[in-house]
Amino acid sequence: MDTRRKGVPDAVFFLTVFVLAGVGIAMSYSASAVFSLKTHGDSFFILKKQLLWFVVGFVCLVFFQEIDYRHYKKFSKVFLLVSFVLLVMLLVPGVAHVVKGSARWIRVGGIGFQPSEFVKIFMVIYMAKVFSQDVSESANPLMQLLIPMMLLGSVFILILMQPDFGTAVDLLIVCVTILFLSGFSMIYIVTLFVLSIPAFYLLIYQVDYRRSRIMAYFDPWQDRYGSGYHLIQSFIAFKTGGLLGVGLGYGTQKISRLPEPHNDFIFAVIAEETGLVGSVVVILLFTFFFYRGIKIAVSASDDFGRLLAIGLTLNIVIQAYINIGVVTGALPTTGIPLPFISYGGSSLVACMICSGILLNISRYREAAVSEMMLEDPDFVENNDYF
Repeated sequence: MDTRRKGVPDAVFFLTVFVLAGVGIAMSYSASAVFSLKTHGDSFFILKKQLLWFVVGFVCLVFFQEIDYRHYKKFSKVFLLVSFVLLVMLLVPGVAHVVKGSARWIRVGGIGFQPSEFVKIFMVIYMAKVFSQDVSESANPLMQLLIPMMLLGSVFILILMQPDFGTAVDLLIVCVTILFLSGFSMIYIVTLFVLSIPAFYLLIYQVDYRRSRIMAYFDPWQDRYGSGYHLIQSFIAFKTGGLLGVGLGYGTQKISRLPEPHNDFIFAVIAEETGLVGSVVVILLFTFFFYRGIKIAVSASDDFGRLLAIGLTLNIVIQAYINIGVVTGALPTTGIPLPFISYGGSSLVACMICSGILLNISRYREAAVSEMMLEDPDFVENNDYF
């Protein structure tokens, strides 16, 4: 019996999403105007595309806001299968659209999308469904842990093969957090973590370009025109911006110096043009997004809703903090967009879908017994639980 009551979505969360998207539209234009003019002969080229993706994302937000989140439990295995199909397709020669050596995109009818952005959502739904089940109902708790973790590991490796280390790590952190918060025995979790250390060593430190990025993280000036170049240019942007910045649109690092100024390193453009104040505001916006998302999770009417809300919230916030950590030099360099703000249709639409599902979760609450008795006087007699 569904004992929930449907109300209105979280208006404050809705407003937070639109403020972040608004910042993204403004900064996408500021960071890309010169590049768009030089490459496409139109300084508004990237802005127009971002506005189009925003409209698509808004439609997705409204659509998923209306779908009862419990329906996703029925299709969790289908989502998992779709995830594997999409990721394997990227390994097929001629199918993936390769950009700068990375096969992360699939083009359909002239429109490209990045499957991993949507795979993260599918995996969060699957993990929330699996770990919201009562462990005591399983004949073998160890298998209930190992099977999802093996599937997660397979998805992790497929994303690494694109290669896309940042997205793979983001997905891994989110899913392991769902596992931890589900109440699963810490003995199994700690054992799994210890056994995975050698694999991480082989996947990270034994790969040349990843090892060079780690070395650049400790001393970027050791290879200032190679692996350390991105980080040094980002530092210059922060230094130039100072407290209040040089003014929106007046930054110079985005002109042939800062790599990917409208994508992965857009936070450096924000720092140069709006200064420390603007940078802190963006960080606070993501922190407030996290607060409202966790509030939605805590208020959810069932375990699936709670884990799903936590996973979707962390899916965006952890990615944001990884991106900011990379740009500020707090983390080794890895390519990952800043949610809502970096240019890119797949990222923006995926963030809007996550937000729409979170808004739907915020609409439901568990009804009190008194409410049910008012609606149905025979409620207590028909339910032995009461």
